[in-house]
Amino acid sequence: MAGIALVGYVLCVMVVVAIVWLIVRRRPQRGEPLAPPVRSLLDAARRRAVIAVVGSGVVIVALFVAGYFLNALVGLPVVLAPALGGAAGLLVYSATPPRILAVDSDAAREASLTRRTPLSFLPRVGAGLLAVAVLLQIVFLIFTGATSSPDESGRYRMIAFHTADSGSASGPYAGWFYGVPLLVTTVILVAATLLALWRVSSTPALPQRDLAEVDAGWRRATNRIIVAISSAALLLQFGEVAVQSGLAIRNAHFDGVPAGWDTIGQVFEGAGLAMMIGSIAGLTLAALWAFTLPDLSLIRKPRAAAHRGHAALEGSPQ
Repeated sequence: MAGIALVGYVLCVMVVVAIVWLIVRRRPQRGEPLAPPVRSLLDAARRRAVIAVVGSGVVIVALFVAGYFLNALVGLPVVLAPALGGAAGLLVYSATPPRILAVDSDAAREASLTRRTPLSFLPRVGAGLLAVAVLLQIVFLIFTGATSSPDESGRYRMIAFHTADSGSASGPYAGWFYGVPLLVTTVILVAATLLALWRVSSTPALPQRDLAEVDAGWRRATNRIIVAISSAALLLQFGEVAVQSGLAIRNAHFDGVPAGWDTIGQVFEGAGLAMMIGSIAGLTLAALWAFTLPDLSLIRKPRAAAHRGHAALEGSPQ
């Protein structure tokens, strides 16, 4: 059933991406006109964001396929695919050098003196939900690891129940065999996310004061895409192991085992499916925001106070 859910997930993503592409193609441009060089830089930012989204999806699907053919790995590539795919897309983005907006040698270069950090333009709601999901996954993996049992090869990937006169076991279950690699890949995904956010914050600002809002806009829009990619990857990873673990618990449960275990299995299944749906939503938003990044960069955001200082800098938004 978990395999069917993953196939359904891939099909849903393909449909969603096609719909997003059609919407963007028919969508009129928004925002105020910009000088061609600035518009070109925003278009370059869009291409790199799209590459990050598409690259993540390609790696995830490739590892899914590999996992179904490499039976000896008992599904490990499938389990690790989301985090590795998301990290791959974000690393490709981080490795792309920024483009430079050409400025005449005798022209003044101006930018805010306010120090930027990877958290400066971070979407608080999205980042908060991502942090909660990471913490919940850690708790989940510790719980399933502590309650797992070894299979015939000694790999802790089963859930087993025993009474005085009978016993039952089922898997795959998110025991230590899957849990430890999942924790490692989650660390990789979080590190790739922070690196991509640093890449955005470290890019020099646009060199004119009247472009300050555009400069802040592309950083906000790009960070939303980065958090959406990371969230979609984590929710898919967490969701798939939760669904499979819930199925294993319910398959192994029998009369005589505390009824609470069956409830836990149902909770894992329901929460896992919800997270997989949330992953589709996250990937949809990432794709939509990536395709429309130049327009999103032109949306004004009220600020509590104006920047007071400006200094000579050169740079670009990507």
